[in-house]
Amino acid sequence: MKNILFFLITIVFTLSIKAQDEVESKWKDKINFSGYLRYMNSLSVIDSDSTLSDNLIHNRLRIKVNLNSRFDAVVEIRNRGFFGQATRSNPNLGKFLNNDTGELDLSFVPYDRRKFVIHSIFDRAYMKYASDKWELRLGRQRINWGVNLAWNPNDLFNAYSLIDFDYQERLGVDALRFQYYTDEMSTIEFSAKPGKNLDQSVFAGLWKFNLNGSDFQFLAGNYYEDIVFGFGMATNYNNAGITLESTYFNPKTNKNISNDALSTSFSVDYSTKSGIYFNTSFLYNSLGTTVNSSDDNLFGSFLMDISAKRLMPSKFTYFSQLTGNFTPALNGSLTAFYMKGEEMLLIMPSISYEFKDSIDSMLLTQLIYNQIDKNIRLMRVGIFIRFAYNF
Repeated sequence: MKNILFFLITIVFTLSIKAQDEVESKWKDKINFSGYLRYMNSLSVIDSDSTLSDNLIHNRLRIKVNLNSRFDAVVEIRNRGFFGQATRSNPNLGKFLNNDTGELDLSFVPYDRRKFVIHSIFDRAYMKYASDKWELRLGRQRINWGVNLAWNPNDLFNAYSLIDFDYQERLGVDALRFQYYTDEMSTIEFSAKPGKNLDQSVFAGLWKFNLNGSDFQFLAGNYYEDIVFGFGMATNYNNAGITLESTYFNPKTNKNISNDALSTSFSVDYSTKSGIYFNTSFLYNSLGTTVNSSDDNLFGSFLMDISAKRLMPSKFTYFSQLTGNFTPALNGSLTAFYMKGEEMLLIMPSISYEFKDSIDSMLLTQLIYNQIDKNIRLMRVGIFIRFAYNF
């Protein structure tokens, strides 16, 4: 499959060269090349006797080829190099990273040693054809149906965790996406992620429209072993943004194997004239727990094991974020997650500074608190320092 992908990329570039010769245009008119290079040092403190540091070199390459006025090809690859104490203490890191959840295996580990591990993955590789009224995409892409910032129950194809702050682009999915624009504010969409059978597939339809200044959406389809129905809304009231997003999952066959579930998120956000932004959100997950599970790996579990049906492990989760600029180049942010029942609190303060348009830095801390036997204790501290060059 990897050889096939590189072969397809070669074809795309060959076609673009041919198109370029025909219209006598320059390469820069046909190809858009961008990306970033980041270095991040992390320090994880579990207790006074257990401290691990690690380093990450993170590179992303984006290539977009305009074959003609309607036809585009997009390829994006994510490369990461890991080295440090945490890397050396995990001899299976390479095998763990080399896990592509798509139908095509576009993940590979070019170098896997105890001291240094390199992982690469094509998380975008699709063709797009667009006309005046409709658009068709085929291949690995991002399909985001959510309207909320923190949690998206409507996001059937690309569920993600906001806690993963170093991967803003999010994973792609191997799918077909068709959008038909009935007017400037209304869209009918059908997307499908095929699997080996119906219970390993996701396909759904989405209808989006605007009514009296508010955006609404309805969805229905097949989500693995469930039939799903969803609703989303985004509106404004007294200069505040309000979003509501809800999806109901109903098992198709045996309810003893798969339970029905309701996932609903609600948020309010507000921006001041001085540039301060505030967002608060609430998530209800009917499958979530209401008691403390005393799971020491709970923080890691809701980073990895996440789906639209189970966005967080607790039944009730709260989120708040406050951001603002101290100067045009200096930005601060304070984010907090609280899982009711699990009694876990995650606080993430961060500060970022932009040296110039292409170079910036960030300092972020993750403080994880948990309540055990009515005592609140600090479970883990993570400190991250990142420098980025964007091109």
